[in-house]
Amino acid sequence: MTYPSILPPASTGLEKALEQVAARLVDMPAPIRTVWSAMDCPVGHLPWLAWGLAISHWKTHWTVEYKRAAIADAIPYHRRKGTRKAVEEVLARYHPSFKIVEWHEANPPRAPYTFEVRAPAAEIPTSFLTAALAEEIIADVAIAKPARAHFDFVQTLEVQGRLFMAAGGLAGSMHRADYTVSHDTSRDWNALLLTDLGEPIRTDDGASYVEMN
Repeated sequence: MTYPSILPPASTGLEKALEQVAARLVDMPAPIRTVWSAMDCPVGHLPWLAWGLAISHWKTHWTVEYKRAAIADAIPYHRRKGTRKAVEEVLARYHPSFKIVEWHEANPPRAPYTFEVRAPAAEIPTSFLTAALAEEIIADVAIAKPARAHFDFVQTLEVQGRLFMAAGGLAGSMHRADYTVSHDTSRDWNALLLTDLGEPIRTDDGASYVEMN
């Protein structure tokens, strides 16, 4: 069978032959095209199609509808892979209460290019977060995270406290002292050298004051 050519008239014989070969490869029988279709692939072949599209987070317990949706999203997922959004999507599959805290969001800040996956104990009980499930989540996050990033998986207990205000008084007493002021006219105080505070400067022996020349 010869397929209609879309090559220009000046094409070489080799180019025309390659075109016909490529046309035969594209014009695959319907069953083969069906196998590569996320929506039409037979259920028994879905794991192989997922393998062919490198879906490393594939789970056998997913529903058929979820498996088909994951296959249809395989290429867009690979484009998102290595971002925070990809990690958030992984965590959302397990529980909506998982939180991501990156190194610059922590208090105090963590080492650069690290983050925590936090499981609030008040929202995600230990009966749900078993050891086996935690290992599964860690494995999926390790696939979705940026290659240079490292993370810790922790279960947190957040305690909410109330602020109480209290006032106190200190007992004390007040004492009043009365003083009298007298003016010393025994010498001319304006003739003395004074400090920056206005005090007279005494001589080295302290017996008298330094006068201005």
